[in-house]
Amino acid sequence: MLNEVEALFLKTRILNQYERYILEVAERYEMDDFDKENLFTTEKGLLGEEQFYERIKDCSGGAKLWDMRLRLNGQSQYDFIVISNGKIMHFDTKYYEGQYNYVDGNFISENGYVIHNPIALQTKQHMRLVRFVDKMGFGYQVLSFIIFVGEQFNVSGFNGDKRILFDKDINRIVENLNQREVTSEELEIARIFADHYDHKGRSPRIHYYPFSEMKKGVKCPKCRAFLPKVPKTAKKVKCTCGCEMTKKELVRLAFDAIYVLKNSGVTVRDVVEFTGVGKTLVKEVLGKEHHKLGTFKDSKYLPHKVDDFLIRENEVEYTKMKYDEEFYFL
Repeated sequence: MLNEVEALFLKTRILNQYERYILEVAERYEMDDFDKENLFTTEKGLLGEEQFYERIKDCSGGAKLWDMRLRLNGQSQYDFIVISNGKIMHFDTKYYEGQYNYVDGNFISENGYVIHNPIALQTKQHMRLVRFVDKMGFGYQVLSFIIFVGEQFNVSGFNGDKRILFDKDINRIVENLNQREVTSEELEIARIFADHYDHKGRSPRIHYYPFSEMKKGVKCPKCRAFLPKVPKTAKKVKCTCGCEMTKKELVRLAFDAIYVLKNSGVTVRDVVEFTGVGKTLVKEVLGKEHHKLGTFKDSKYLPHKVDDFLIRENEVEYTKMKYDEEFYFL
């Protein structure tokens, strides 16, 4: 029997540098319209992905990957890949709120916002995934779904489509995955997927805003709200969402955030101002865990391997084919 850790995700979402930057700048400085628009899209996308991840992460069955990018006649991105019981399932999560009408393949809100024919893009992704699975010789069925995550999303005029799921359907997915344990074959297929992750995806060039003018503070890794400054006598800091961490963990989070915001070395003073933690502890953590440049008051700290500095989030054209009932039975 595989242990609990092996049954969880083999890959989780890694934010690219641009996503990490705009999420960190949010509520610290007034961004331009381009970054604001990308921030809105990123936050909404992550919200849906994180909710789906939390619902399925502890299922005993299925080898799972969050955020896959494959290159086969162009790059395709897949929010979630779940491999279970002879099936390779792709879930494209979407988070919207409010009342929508379904008209000719489009979802139209009461305010006129249009989710343009999501099935069209999904069909293209699905066919590329089928090609990849055939090329690898897995011999598994490929299923692709769009899943609207969130109970506040309501649709009228929708007569059903096997490729479109809603929040209530997640319970059925969880029940199905819990009916059996993940197998070594499923895990091996998931590892092959992970090995073929395409790292060449493009992201916008970062426009750095003045660090000295930004609001200071550390954001909660769970809800991204600003954490309270830690009192000198306290051993831990607690967010309103319930997330709790030690002072050392807070210093580490502050270093990561400041390094991303400055795109240059981090000083002890920077971390003290962001956290309220005393200089002695800050120096201890930075000195042990990061590369020091300079001496005395001019000292700055960098990650030991700057080129490998990636911040992980909490450690997510082709012919239209026919979809029959059996093919889409979970």
